[in-house]
Amino acid sequence: MSDDTGRPGDPDAAATRRPDGGATDVGTATGRESVTAGPTVLDRVRAELADLTVLDLGVYAIYATAIAFFVFPVLWVVSASLRPAGELFRYPFRLLPAEVSLSAYRQVFRAGMVSWLFNSTLVTIFGVSSIVAVSVPAAYAFSRFEFTGRRGLLGIVLLFQMISPVIIIVPLYTVMSSLGLLRTRAGLILLYVGIQTPFSIWLLKGYFDTIPKELDYAARIDGCNRLQTLRHVLLRPVAPGIAVVAIFNTVLTWSEFVLAFTVLGSESRLHTISIGVYKFQGQYGNDWRAIAAASVIGMLPLVIVFLALQRYFVKGLVEGSLKGQ
Repeated sequence: MSDDTGRPGDPDAAATRRPDGGATDVGTATGRESVTAGPTVLDRVRAELADLTVLDLGVYAIYATAIAFFVFPVLWVVSASLRPAGELFRYPFRLLPAEVSLSAYRQVFRAGMVSWLFNSTLVTIFGVSSIVAVSVPAAYAFSRFEFTGRRGLLGIVLLFQMISPVIIIVPLYTVMSSLGLLRTRAGLILLYVGIQTPFSIWLLKGYFDTIPKELDYAARIDGCNRLQTLRHVLLRPVAPGIAVVAIFNTVLTWSEFVLAFTVLGSESRLHTISIGVYKFQGQYGNDWRAIAAASVIGMLPLVIVFLALQRYFVKGLVEGSLKGQ
């Protein structure tokens, strides 16, 4: 009998024997390992590291620094919200708390977190919906219609976008007071719609410009009027742009503080999450654990909205950048 068939009790030969008792195609186990074994993950990592240049290492170092710059504050806020009282500024600093405590979260919910979330959600939903409802037909008109003063109006819209709301807060307060809109959610929503609509119109106009006008002509031949063309033909291809506008305005509306504090004033039942976080700052000290806990809770809805619309957001930004080339 040849060596390929193997002898009873020989582990190397037994490893090469087929289930039907026949001879193997490879030979001994040592020989098979030499044929099937490829480069391991560690080997590939070493090979990639060996190919890196000094410039690549510098670029990766910049990436790591930028990531740490943005991620570390978030991790610190989460860590501070989970620390027991008296351990926030313990030396030496430790990012992971030695003991986890939820007392800060219980404190912010007792202070009115549910009401703040409800008010912020209400203002954000109606504000962003109104901004999109106004911006879409306006951007469509600026993109498709040629009328007297079109370029001038576009310039005025862009100019208004350049003005900070903080600069015009006094005349805005006077107008809101004259209209009886102070200390009301409707007044705050109207203020957000008026301030954030110019940016949304400019952004959406670029997306409408990417859509061929032949689609409009085909829809008109099929009997659609302008409004039906916008609703049934153009809304679908411009949907990524609408998602980008919705996400941007959701973030701005949810986290805005100066206008909300000015309009809502001392009406505590209407306060939003940004004013709620501010309430934990006092004249003689700040409750950093409560501020951190309220900030973490306030971030969660924005993270959920971004994850839900992330696919449309990235697609919209890519298409917008391609249009700008």
